[in-house]
Amino acid sequence: MGLLIDIFYNGVLAILVALWILGTRPARVGSFVSALKKYRRVVAGLLWAVFIVFASCFVLYFDYFDEVHDIDEAVEGGAAAAADGLNPYVVPVVPRFMERYSENLTWSNGTYNYLPLDLIVYTAAREVFGFLGAPVWFVAVNLLFSAGAFYLFRELVRVRWLSYLPFAGIVMLFYAFDNASLTILLIVASMYCYKRLRSYPEAIAILLMTLAALTKAYAVFPLAVLVLFELQKAVASRNLVSFSRVAVASAMGAGICLAVILPFGFTEVLDSAVFFHASEDARVGTSFGGTLLAEVALDSDLFTYAAAAVVGLALVSSFLLRNMNDRVLLVIMAFMLVSVKSSQGTLTVAGIFLAIRLRELADARKAAAQKMQASPLPAENSSTEATAQGE
Repeated sequence: MGLLIDIFYNGVLAILVALWILGTRPARVGSFVSALKKYRRVVAGLLWAVFIVFASCFVLYFDYFDEVHDIDEAVEGGAAAAADGLNPYVVPVVPRFMERYSENLTWSNGTYNYLPLDLIVYTAAREVFGFLGAPVWFVAVNLLFSAGAFYLFRELVRVRWLSYLPFAGIVMLFYAFDNASLTILLIVASMYCYKRLRSYPEAIAILLMTLAALTKAYAVFPLAVLVLFELQKAVASRNLVSFSRVAVASAMGAGICLAVILPFGFTEVLDSAVFFHASEDARVGTSFGGTLLAEVALDSDLFTYAAAAVVGLALVSSFLLRNMNDRVLLVIMAFMLVSVKSSQGTLTVAGIFLAIRLRELADARKAAAQKMQASPLPAENSSTEATAQGE
């Protein structure tokens, strides 16, 4: 097998890592932010220009975008089968391409390779928006999910609408043919509740992240980090109430998982939607590729075990980090380095937590600067003023 290194995937991953490291260096971040503020109109203009061009191409060449994506066919096949009372995790109803970019294009059928909540939501969405026809209903639903996600996300990162709107529009169109839109919405909603709710934020965040993990398997990483982080915090502070909330929310999440998965068959779902993404052989008929580490590992029979060990080590190592977002970034980036790339969604998940973390760092620096400005005069200045007043 020849190497199929995804240049875009690796390039964005490298940028995310660089920004994460840069975020810990206040001086460099300050210079970078100052430059962005100085040229914000130029940046906004470029973003709007890219968005307008992309949106125009998306409309004009809609059929081409449909042709180069196969997720819409997979979801359409699975949703149609589920609506007819079939179990798409058992019956091969999902069309997959073989030799996609060769003259010998052939198709084969497989089982549904996304988790059950994804199937349930898109089956329901197809019933509501199916009159639009395929793939228009699928694109419309994804744009709605993405719009909700980016509205909530903007409330978390608090950036200017002038630059944010075209950026959000570009990403929304990028995921218009990708059911990762639903996962992104649930992850952002989880973090929004975690940051903004006053009552039971950790419990509600865990439940929403559980729902995200029931759509895409990679969402289990921020879920695991969130649960372990809250449990560790509760134990460290000896807060029995907080510990109980996290434990109950986790138990409820486990119950929801079983209730959603069992009707389709536990082993069938794991084989079709989890282990399917673990090796090249399992992914015949669909996209694969990714980082150099993943490509080299694909030739080994121990690939799945090695990847699991790397991610497990990253999860254990994350306990050394004090910030929850840093922990998620460490684990999700370790996963991306060794996993078979089947979606750009993991990049977006990392980007979400990185943006939230950078906003936290910026707020912390701003608060520290305000505290310095509001601090009382040095002792010697105070004594000098007191002497002057006495005289």
